Amino acid sequence: MSKYFSSGWHFGLMVWAKGVLIFSFIIGSFVFTQAQQNQKEKKILIEYADRMEGAEKRLGKNTWALIGNVKMRHLNTRMFCDSAILNRDSNRVMAFGSIHIIQNDTIHLYGDQLDYDGNEELAKVRQNVRMVNKNVVLTTDFMDYDRRNDVAYYFNGGKIVDESNQLTSHLGFYYPRTGEVNFKDSVVLINPDYKMYSDTLKYFTKTEVVGIVGPTEIFSDENKIYSELGFYDTRNDQARLLKKNYIDGGEQKLSGDTILYDRNNGFGEVFSAMALEDTANNVIITGDYGYYNEQTEEALATKRAVLKQVYGNDTLFLHADTLRADPAPDDVENKIVRAFHHVQFFRRDLQGRCDSMVYDFRDSTNTFYYDPIIWAQGNQMTANVIKLYIRNRTLDQAELIENAFLIAPEDSIHFNQIKGKIMTGFFKDNKLFRIDVDGNGQAIYHPKDQEYIIGVNRAESSNMSIFLSNRKVDTIILRTQAAGNMNPPFVLEKEDTRLEGFLWLEKYRPQKYEDIFHFEKITEEIQRTDYSDFHIAN
Repeated sequence: MSKYFSSGWHFGLMVWAKGVLIFSFIIGSFVFTQAQQNQKEKKILIEYADRMEGAEKRLGKNTWALIGNVKMRHLNTRMFCDSAILNRDSNRVMAFGSIHIIQNDTIHLYGDQLDYDGNEELAKVRQNVRMVNKNVVLTTDFMDYDRRNDVAYYFNGGKIVDESNQLTSHLGFYYPRTGEVNFKDSVVLINPDYKMYSDTLKYFTKTEVVGIVGPTEIFSDENKIYSELGFYDTRNDQARLLKKNYIDGGEQKLSGDTILYDRNNGFGEVFSAMALEDTANNVIITGDYGYYNEQTEEALATKRAVLKQVYGNDTLFLHADTLRADPAPDDVENKIVRAFHHVQFFRRDLQGRCDSMVYDFRDSTNTFYYDPIIWAQGNQMTANVIKLYIRNRTLDQAELIENAFLIAPEDSIHFNQIKGKIMTGFFKDNKLFRIDVDGNGQAIYHPKDQEYIIGVNRAESSNMSIFLSNRKVDTIILRTQAAGNMNPPFVLEKEDTRLEGFLWLEKYRPQKYEDIFHFEKITEEIQRTDYSDFHIAN
């Protein structure tokens, strides 16, 4: 029994081994046949030539010379030329004259010389090279086209042209399937409306969008645009600029961290670090958000908005919730700047606050509304409305309208005061030297003998003029309905040395630039007089 079993086992093993051998042979034959088939499919095929000659003696084994109207095929690509040398072993062809390669019936590649490696699917085309992909045409003298990875690149200067733009560079990489082109070194884009210069640029031929990936300048008749990162849609003339951006229109320059710009309507919207510089008027408007329209010349800034106005060697900094700049209605050459809510400003010799302000460039007038307070050279000025007139970039005149009140401290407890319906202050060399009061004029001042206060002088007149020297009252002229008295110092009670409505608001004065961003509500009640029944004599 065991002998029989042993013989059966050996027989079965032999049958199994033979079966495995046969199966392995069949599989191996299939793999080998498939490899042969794949290798055959990758071979460059000759479709036609006027004449075909063996060139083994001159050029090596299995080499053929093809002459006249040569047609070849490799995978999904057809190749045409005047003549060619094909090496079947290396699967490589050198072609000459009237090169024309057609891939997928969509991409056409032309040139004078071709070196094509069928195994690598790499075409090296030289002289008068032209690649046509629908409406996109690439021209150069040196191109390598990697069919497998779908990239054509030139390295000795090239040009791409589509329906709208012409782009040139020293180096270029074109991906026909996606339509993306990467340009490097001396990049120039020419559009009918502008020119673009860069060292590195991306271009998407299907959408005609430029990808800005390095320092880039765009010049047009309207402006110059600079950016180091972003996108420019040449089809719709819209840009999204993301790094070190500005749009320079000559007299106005807009900059910011992010700019959305529409060339069609001239509208530029800025997010973060917005700045609009008006070089004609030495004015800069900044904010964390804003916009500027170069066609209408309208501008807005908000979120930490600041107006910077240069006066010689000094600068006025004004902050408000919102700043607007618009062309003057009857004079588009000049602008009107409006500041809305929580207005505060600082200059070394001039500070102030109010709720709203209007600056008119036509006559260089600053008008302050709703509880305005101006501090200038030690003087505090309040009124319903205050106007400051600027001439030659210096303060020339101040007009206080309704409830005008001027306070100038002599020391910590003595205050010179002038009050009236309308008050006009005149400045020379940026110093207050004369004050005219029209309507209900009142004044309290402290005359001095050398450095010592010798009295308290109170004067009243419908109209009066006060002349100052070195910021001190020198002469008072009472013009109509005059009245006054002189009292020794320290005789009067404190309230008798104060005009009605006196408020010393020094604690609200911006002491430095940073203070303009902290608007503190005034808790003291500001007294107002109704002047509707008063009339100023002509």
